[in-house]
Amino acid sequence: MSRSIIDEITPSRFRALFYERTAIGLCMLLSAAGAFSPQDALAHAIVVRTSPAQGGTAAGAIGKVEVWYDAGIRDAFVALAVVSAAGERVDKRDAAIDGSDPSHVSVGVNKLTPGKYTARYRALSADGHIVSGSWDFEITP
Repeated sequence: MSRSIIDEITPSRFRALFYERTAIGLCMLLSAAGAFSPQDALAHAIVVRTSPAQGGTAAGAIGKVEVWYDAGIRDAFVALAVVSAAGERVDKRDAAIDGSDPSHVSVGVNKLTPGKYTARYRALSADGHIVSGSWDFEITP
């Protein structure tokens, strides 16, 4: 009668294998838990500042409209557009992330006449979620 591999494992070798496999399993579990940490789950970018300010006014000519997020954003899908009260787009369609500050996006605007405007933004957060919204401001003479 032949002996199986199970017959050759001594109790001490069995304990060693058990602890080795348990340690490997724990390492894998902890690695997976680190990949889905709560910090990443809460990483949606939020707007922390705008220029002109949300609901605010700006006197005279402004050259650009800006938005700052609480964290850096990805270059894909970044957008910032400015629309007049008549629904006409008045920005230069050159929205870009600031090379020295990845949480800052700006867009150039044509000469804005006095009136109300809406800035619309869209960005891809570090966690892969797209955030979007808008704010209103007014240009005064």
